[in-house]
Amino acid sequence: MSRPFSRWLPPAVQTALEAVTPTRLPDREADEVVRVRSAGRIVWVGVGIALSYVVLVGQASSLMLVKDDRIAARAKIQFEEAVEVRGARGDILDRNGRILATSVELAALHADPDGLTAEARTLLANTLAPHIERTSVEVAQRLAIPGRRDVLLARGLTPAQTSRIRADVREAATQHPVLRYRIWTEDEPNRYYTGQHAAAPLLGVVGRNGRGLAGLERTLDRTLRGETYKYVLWRDRKGRRVTPETPKAAPGKTVILTIDQAIQEATERALDRAMEETGAEAAFAAVVDAKSGDLLALANRPTQNANNTRNLDLKLFKNRAAMDAFEPGSVFKPFVAAAALEEGEVRPETIINCEGGSWVVGRKRIGDDHPKDEIPVSEVIKYSSNIGAAKLAFRLGPERTLSYLSDFGFGRKSGLDLPGETRGLMRSPDSIKPIELATTSYGHGVSSNLIQLAYAMQTLANEGVRMVPRLVAEVRDAEGELIQRTVPTKDRRVVSARTARETVDMMALVTEEGGTGTQARIPGYVVAGKTGTAWKHVDGGYSDTDRIGSFVGLVPAEDPVIAIAVSVDTPTIGLSYGGIVAGPAFSQIGAESLRLLGVEPDPALLAEEADTPPQAPEDLLTDVSEAEVRPALTWTESGSLAAPDLSGLSLRDTLLTLEGAGLAVRFEGTGRVADQNPAPGAPLGPGDQVAVVLR
Repeated sequence: MSRPFSRWLPPAVQTALEAVTPTRLPDREADEVVRVRSAGRIVWVGVGIALSYVVLVGQASSLMLVKDDRIAARAKIQFEEAVEVRGARGDILDRNGRILATSVELAALHADPDGLTAEARTLLANTLAPHIERTSVEVAQRLAIPGRRDVLLARGLTPAQTSRIRADVREAATQHPVLRYRIWTEDEPNRYYTGQHAAAPLLGVVGRNGRGLAGLERTLDRTLRGETYKYVLWRDRKGRRVTPETPKAAPGKTVILTIDQAIQEATERALDRAMEETGAEAAFAAVVDAKSGDLLALANRPTQNANNTRNLDLKLFKNRAAMDAFEPGSVFKPFVAAAALEEGEVRPETIINCEGGSWVVGRKRIGDDHPKDEIPVSEVIKYSSNIGAAKLAFRLGPERTLSYLSDFGFGRKSGLDLPGETRGLMRSPDSIKPIELATTSYGHGVSSNLIQLAYAMQTLANEGVRMVPRLVAEVRDAEGELIQRTVPTKDRRVVSARTARETVDMMALVTEEGGTGTQARIPGYVVAGKTGTAWKHVDGGYSDTDRIGSFVGLVPAEDPVIAIAVSVDTPTIGLSYGGIVAGPAFSQIGAESLRLLGVEPDPALLAEEADTPPQAPEDLLTDVSEAEVRPALTWTESGSLAAPDLSGLSLRDTLLTLEGAGLAVRFEGTGRVADQNPAPGAPLGPGDQVAVVLR
C-alpha cells in the first residue's frame, strides 16, 4: 500500500490535516481500485481525442487535397464576381438632329426597413409615396416584408426627384433619426423618349434587359444596342477590390430617321382632335415627302407615354398604320382612273354612264350614294361614283387593273421594315369574278394598310414615279462617323407624268364645292385628294354599324410637296363618312406641315377664300327635293318610335334618317332601299334592329 502524500509534509501541517480529514469509513473502496478505474477512463478519453484528431486531419486533407466543385464555387463567390458591362444604347434622332430617344442614367430608390418600428415605417412610407407615384399603403406594405434588407421602391427617378426625396427624408429623420440611413439610390441606364406619347408605336420601347420590345427599338435592336461583355471582379479576403479599374463597353450606334419631330407632333395633335370630335376607336395618319419618299410622320391613336415603364401596356404600342389591314373604300378610285388614263382607255373628259346610281353586275347590284347619269371621268372621282369606277376597271380588265394596283404598292410590303407590317389582300387576276373586279375598283373586297395608301398617293404627287419608302436616313457611330447612309431611290415609274397630272387635277375637284372632301381644304392652297368610307369586318362578316373613314391626298396640288393619308376607325359621334371624320384632320396636318416646311400659301387663294362665305360639306347637304321627301322619325300614341318608310332612299339618306334613334341598322346589297323590316309604322324600341335590303 502506498503512503499518503502528507507524509512529506512538515509535522505541523500533517497534524492540521489529520484534524480536518474525516476518518476513512471501513466500507469505502480501496485507493488501488479507484486508481485502476480512473486509469481506464483516462485511456478511453485519450482514445476519443486521438480519433477526433484523426477525423479532423482527414477532413482537412480532403478539403486541401481533394477537388470539390461546391467548395470551389463558394470560394469563387467570396473572391470573384462576374460583372456584366453594357454599352449605352444608341440615340434615335429626327432628320434635323433632334433627339427622339436616348439613354440616360436615372436613379433607382432602395430602402432597408430591417428593425424599423411600425411608426417609423409608416412615417417613411408617407414621406416617399408622393415622390414615386405610389400610395402610402403600397409603400408601407413593401417596407413591411419580413427579412428584407434591400427593398426596391422606384426606378427612373431624375436628379431633381432624388434631391426632393432626400430633403423630405432628412426632415422626417428629425422624428426618427434612423431613417436618415435607411434609403439610398443606385444609378441605372434608362431609355428616355423626348416626345413621350409622340411616335411611341413607331419608336417602340426597350425592356429591362436592354433589348427592344416593339417598334424601331426592336427592328434596329442590333444597331442601337451597345457592346455587352462580362469580366471578373477580384476581391481580397477582406472584400476589398483588387481589379484596378472597370472596363467600358462601346456604346451603340446612332440612328437618324427621316421623321420630322415638328411635323410628327402636329400630326399627333390632329389625331387627338379627331379622336375627341368623332369618339373613334382609333385613328392613324402618315405624312410622306412627295419627291423623296421620306416618311415625315407616322402617328397612331390610342397610344401611351413610352417613359411610363411601370404601367407599360404593349397593346398601346400597336402600329396600326402598318399592322391594320382594312378595306380602303373609295380612296382606291384615283388609282384605277390613273391606270385607265395611262392605258388610253379614257380621257378626263370621256363620258361615263353611271346608270342613275344603280347597276347590275352579274347577280349583284351596285349603287352610288350620289346618283348620276352621264358624267365625265373627272366627275366620277369628284362624286365618288362606284359605278363609274367599276366601268373603268372593266375597260382595263382584271390583268391590267390588278397589275397597276400592285405597281402603286398594294398587296406587297412597303419596305420600311416595321414589325408586323401587313401586305394587304389583292385577288388574283386569274380567278377574280366580274363583281369582285367591280368592288375592287372602289376599294371593297380588297385590303391595304395606311402606309400603302400614303405611298400610292406619293406616286401621283411625284409625276407617276413611286419612290422606295425611306425611314432610316443614316447610321453613325458614337464619335459621329458615318457608317451607313440611304439615299432616295426610285422604285418604278407607274404612270406617265401627264397621267399623274391629270389624275391630280381630277382629285382637286373633290375638295371643291359639290365634292365629297370640302372639309379637307387648307386655306391658301389647292388640295387634291379622295375620301373613302368602308364597313369594318367583324367576326368574318361586315359590321352593321362600324366604319373606317379615310382621306388621302396631296398638297399643294399644282406642285405637290407632301402626301398625307388619314384614317379614323369606328367613329361614334356624328356621321362616319371619310370626308367628315378624316378630312378635318388632313386639313390640320397639311396646314401645319406646309408652314413648318416653309411652303408659302397663295395670296390670291387667301383673298378669294376670304370673300367666299364658308359652306357645309356636300356630305352634310342634300338637295331641297331630297329634304322634302326624306321621312322623319315619328312617335306612336303609345310613346314608342314608329318605323319610318325608307323605300327608295340611298344608303346615306337611310343613315341620316335613323341617326340618333338608338337603333341598330343592318344592310344587305347596294343601291336604294327596296325592302325593310320592320315594316313602315311598326313600333320600335331602343336598340331594336332595322334590316334594310338595297337593290
